[in-house]
Amino acid sequence: MKKSFIITLLLTSTLFFACDEEKNTTNNANNVNNINNTNNITNPQLVSFNDSGCKNSLDQKAIDFSIFSGFECVVWAYDGIGSLDLRHVNAVFNCCPDETLGMTGTVAYLDSVFTLTESDNGGLCNCVCPYDMVYTLSDVAPGSYSIVVDPFDAPVDMDLSEAAEGWFCIDRLLNSMTAGSAGERGAFCELNSECMGGDGYCLTIPDYSPVCVNTCISTLDCPMPDLEECLEDLNNVWYCSPVSTFNK
Repeated sequence: MKKSFIITLLLTSTLFFACDEEKNTTNNANNVNNINNTNNITNPQLVSFNDSGCKNSLDQKAIDFSIFSGFECVVWAYDGIGSLDLRHVNAVFNCCPDETLGMTGTVAYLDSVFTLTESDNGGLCNCVCPYDMVYTLSDVAPGSYSIVVDPFDAPVDMDLSEAAEGWFCIDRLLNSMTAGSAGERGAFCELNSECMGGDGYCLTIPDYSPVCVNTCISTLDCPMPDLEECLEDLNNVWYCSPVSTFNK
């Protein structure tokens, strides 16, 4: 799914299966790699790589986007000239990356395709959590491109013929992308009042713990309209049901 939007950096309260160990944000020379380029007019360069650290505490939220809570996404922002910001939001890795290498991310480029390779380099803990993997690239000429990154099944297409912002997301509500608490979408719950400050809905899912989703008046009120639909329960309460979960 591609949509236009204004990227807003938010400090969110999304928590995940907690792990005591936390990894500070990394941004060092080992994670900055030039992009491989063969027979292309454009010659993109990876300027920097960064990551959010294991998103299990408030101090790890500086590059998180609350709208994507419960989803795994590729997000991009292009200035129309050459600067491209790529983010793999809520990528799931071990809570404790290698103590020396930390989280690493590299980019290879060939025939208008960016291939992201990411690793926790041998996790040390018996738990996983979401990370935001952030790449800044330069010298990206206007045009059409694709991104290949695990675990997306197919390349994600980007139209960068002019300045553009967009995203492609998949729903992770039932696939190890839930929050541990704090009432965000995907957080475990028992009552509606526990979700989104009392404005959310505690959705009961067969054979799974109830989780918070958004309330709505129409499908357009849901964070990801192409991945959710606005349904009414027996008590006349409208909520965002994840289409990708229930319509498979």
